[in-house]
Amino acid sequence: MAQPLNTLSSSVEWRLLQKGARLFALLGKATPFGIAPYGAEDIRRSWAVTAEFGSVRLERLTGDEEVTGLELALPTPFSYEYGITGISGAPELTRAVFGLLPSEMEELINALRRGSFPVLGFSHADLKCSISSCIIPGRWPHIVVSNLPLYGNVVSLETFVRILISSLPNGNLGIRFPGLQQVVKEILRLMVSQRAGNPYCREMLDLTPADLLAEK
Repeated sequence: MAQPLNTLSSSVEWRLLQKGARLFALLGKATPFGIAPYGAEDIRRSWAVTAEFGSVRLERLTGDEEVTGLELALPTPFSYEYGITGISGAPELTRAVFGLLPSEMEELINALRRGSFPVLGFSHADLKCSISSCIIPGRWPHIVVSNLPLYGNVVSLETFVRILISSLPNGNLGIRFPGLQQVVKEILRLMVSQRAGNPYCREMLDLTPADLLAEK
């Protein structure tokens, strides 16, 4: 049963939240050392790390968000499946958090692969997107575009989708890969979906004045 965030007696992380018609994930609290559990005492004092339509964001929660009993299932070293635990046959929940379904992401990567790359990536530790510089939380789905980490080879799902969208007018993905037409429709839908908060960047944590986060 859903419970308002400001009434919780314990901290939570990697949980599905609901506020009105909005469904999104609370990954936890942003700290200089990564993501930590988020509790009622963090409301308006700390940045919450949230995920919505494949984008990882920093936002200030108000406390009236309802914490559901549903948790996120993330990739492992043995499987790239991700979604919402305890739910089967409800892809709209997975789309609300991750943007694309695992099968769609795999289909897209396989169609675009030339040689060995791009591939779906996995990391236990936080990574930085080589293009947007946003933080990719550990175990969060991402793309690896080469075997040269020195030059930047990790791309977040959000950035990868934005690159695809920007190349659609000249890339002709729908014509070159007719089997991707449905996936292309989904990534176009992602780009018009509204997202709350700010990109999850280290600079946001470093530059935000402490007194601002402490405001009531």
